[in-house]
Amino acid sequence: MAFPSLGGPRTYRVWSVTKVVVEKSRSMRKSTTVDGVASPCDAMAQAQRTSVSQKLALLATAGLVAAGILVAVTAPPASVTMAPHARLALDGGIAVDAVPLTAVESAELAQLKPVSNGLSVAEMRQILAYDLDLIRDGAFVPRVFMAAIPSGLAAVQETAARKALFYKSVLPLVLQVNDEILEDRARLDRLGAELSRGAELAAVDRLWLAMLSDRYNVARDDTVTMLKHLDVVPPSLAMAQAATESGWGTSRFTREGNALFGQWTYAEGNLVPEGRDDGKEHMIKSFETLIDSVRAYVRNLNTHRAYREYRDMRAQLRAKDKPLDGRVLAGALHRYSELGVVYVNAIRTMIGQNGLRRFDDARLAQEPIEPAA
Repeated sequence: MAFPSLGGPRTYRVWSVTKVVVEKSRSMRKSTTVDGVASPCDAMAQAQRTSVSQKLALLATAGLVAAGILVAVTAPPASVTMAPHARLALDGGIAVDAVPLTAVESAELAQLKPVSNGLSVAEMRQILAYDLDLIRDGAFVPRVFMAAIPSGLAAVQETAARKALFYKSVLPLVLQVNDEILEDRARLDRLGAELSRGAELAAVDRLWLAMLSDRYNVARDDTVTMLKHLDVVPPSLAMAQAATESGWGTSRFTREGNALFGQWTYAEGNLVPEGRDDGKEHMIKSFETLIDSVRAYVRNLNTHRAYREYRDMRAQLRAKDKPLDGRVLAGALHRYSELGVVYVNAIRTMIGQNGLRRFDDARLAQEPIEPAA
């Protein structure tokens, strides 16, 4: 059984013991024969035994399947992760709070191979050798995903060159995350149409809606409200905020923790801000790769109550069939920073002065492009 991830095109496997149990029950059946032919009495007895065996096998199968799921939930092996707070209603009346999911095995994600984070700036230039001006004019963005920003980026003296390298690193990541969301939006839209017709959804779709319901804190059948949450962030807005929060990729948080957007956390093991006020306990969340940071940023905007105004404004633009303008939507992010309106104006200035709105229509190339040798 496959369970698509909320964050993107990922495929998972769920344990199954049904086949093992059925095969075992079959192997226990034996017949009595004379010269290879069963006698009438034996045949009748065999039929009765077979009927009983089948019933017992079905009961054993159902019991072991339920037990297997419960064991998987309560004591999964270390190699699996839990789908948080998802509930799966089984025909037998058992409700499971979480289903164990194994590691990502998607063929699509296998193509998303972040470029090594041990690159020099010279290697970074060679890998990201595409022209931003051509992208603004409609060319596709190469599918090159940087795992980290080279530490030597700060040493690039020419401001325009440093900015271009940063934007070339971040743009493909934002487009990839947006593509994942658009795929999920299409699925959610389809399921909403099926629900409106009174159709019975498949179990995997019901589980997926339950996960979305939990994430966005809305009713499982309220796909309209879910769509307000499950939507993209304009590349111009994401790139402007990444540049502002990370100092064009040169901040300590970006160099040490791939943190592009300065997201706060109180979990141990993250980055402690220098000069943090006494009594403060917040840290800056760190990430394994840059795309993890982008995914967390988009999810933050799509879920946190502080950005409800942003989501409402985005939904209004959708309803009016208007483009999602990063400069317009920035006006709803006055709670992203303690600077409030000053922060909003800074983001809008960043978008305007750097011509970032022209990237809002950018698209990833369909085929991966191998990094230059």
